Amino acid sequence: MYQLLIVDDQPDLVEDLASNLPWESVGVETVYQAHSAAGALEIMNATPIDIVITDIHMPGQSGLDLIAQIRSSWSNVKCILLSGYNDFEYAQRALQHQATDYLLKPAEDEDLLQAVKKAAVQLEEHWQAISSHHSALHSLKDNLPILRSHLLLSLLQGEAFTSEKLADKLDMLDFSFTMNEPYGLMLLRMEDYFYEQTERDNALLEYAVCNIAEEIFSEEYKLWHTKDGHGYYVFVIMSKAEAQQEQTQLLHHMEQKAAQLQHYVKLYLKGTVSLVLTKQDAFPHGIHETYDFSLINFRQRIGSERGFLLTVTEEAKHGEANSLSHLYNPPLFIHLFEAGQWDAIEEKLRLVFEELELKWGESHEHILETYFMIVSSLSFSIHKNKLWMADIMGAEFNQLLSGPHFHTIKQLRSWTESILAAYRNHMSSRVQHSRSSTVQKVQEYVSGHLEDASLQSIAAHVFLNPSYLSKIYKLETGEGISEYISRLKMETAAHMLRTAPDKIYEIAAKVGYLKTSYFIKVFKDRYGITPQEFRDR
Repeated sequence: MYQLLIVDDQPDLVEDLASNLPWESVGVETVYQAHSAAGALEIMNATPIDIVITDIHMPGQSGLDLIAQIRSSWSNVKCILLSGYNDFEYAQRALQHQATDYLLKPAEDEDLLQAVKKAAVQLEEHWQAISSHHSALHSLKDNLPILRSHLLLSLLQGEAFTSEKLADKLDMLDFSFTMNEPYGLMLLRMEDYFYEQTERDNALLEYAVCNIAEEIFSEEYKLWHTKDGHGYYVFVIMSKAEAQQEQTQLLHHMEQKAAQLQHYVKLYLKGTVSLVLTKQDAFPHGIHETYDFSLINFRQRIGSERGFLLTVTEEAKHGEANSLSHLYNPPLFIHLFEAGQWDAIEEKLRLVFEELELKWGESHEHILETYFMIVSSLSFSIHKNKLWMADIMGAEFNQLLSGPHFHTIKQLRSWTESILAAYRNHMSSRVQHSRSSTVQKVQEYVSGHLEDASLQSIAAHVFLNPSYLSKIYKLETGEGISEYISRLKMETAAHMLRTAPDKIYEIAAKVGYLKTSYFIKVFKDRYGITPQEFRDR
């Protein structure tokens, strides 16, 4: 559904068009109103508009000036011009500014509806073409290196994909990595000379290093690389040969290629690189753990030394501690709490507690690790929402003050679920209270400014985007803001007709209608009789 803006310096005409035409029948969801070009631009800067109907002759900037500005800032917005004059020059300028239609005033309702429908069809065709399969494939092809890099980075960071989903992604990215085939991992750190370069020159050198790696490995191996958050380049290496190589043979051959890479980088690019090679079977199984293992070895065995080549094959020794992978796999708790993704939080907790029970059921240290991660993420979210932990947690807050006393995973799970439920309920009621408060502010403002209240003035009063305000008001009350204003005007007018001695034109002005004739028409549409007949009864 589209958003329409009607612009005319005659408020009654704008109100009439906005309220009395069946815009939904031509695909329009929301109708905005403006009485000048400046007012129209203010609305367009605040909310997305798809179609504009504007009068040509307005004080200050004309409708032609307005659509010229619209063309410069919102090239996809469709514009329909209204004019009281059948002037060829106006029509010419309308065509120059790519107006969808040019209608003479007073335009028939059906003509306006058809013009808007035509504009909506053009918008639909335009965005369908942009989002078409052919266009998407073209964009995909242009961005393949970036998309491939992002996918590998996701795998290294521990994002979980089913085999089918990963295979589909690799196929979509036209990547020939084979599921369940042996692969090797190579971490590369650029050193010395590279650090002394400007950012632009260093980017070119990084590109050159990756090209040299492709040249050396590509005859026998498929390469997939990305740059991680630590500045290392990570290469996944898979043999092109149909017959699978033995692990030791593959790793030995990779060592030879890696030594060549170091040699050519130093020879032609005048810099050194250090490399760590590791082996892991069955792509993509264990790629996140292998990457972490490689990072640890890089830091512990190479450290700040330069020009090293290290191959590591041993796994972590039995009995060694390790961190909980699901606790640190993205998305992190801190980000999920910040975004209020409660279902995702519950799923992540489920995975964390499953891993705790399976691998570290007897480890009090891992229970503490989980506890501190959850509490730090929770406290960050609560404080960022301008709340106090004591208010959210109630009696459970004492647990934080006295320190954790959890001895079992079950105790930690129970406490976490209790705290999470309290925080979720509080945030839910807060949202509800915020919406109810907004509705109350809207109704108080309209009641006090019935003469000139509009969606834009109300949105400015409550400091909200007009589109968002319109949606939450209807969600809470079941009635649109424009319908509420119109209904309140009529109910107020009816009350005044019963109880006040004011003349009908005075009542019309008090409820915001400049033209008495239009007020009489709207009143009769609602009550079936004229204001005078209503008063007489």
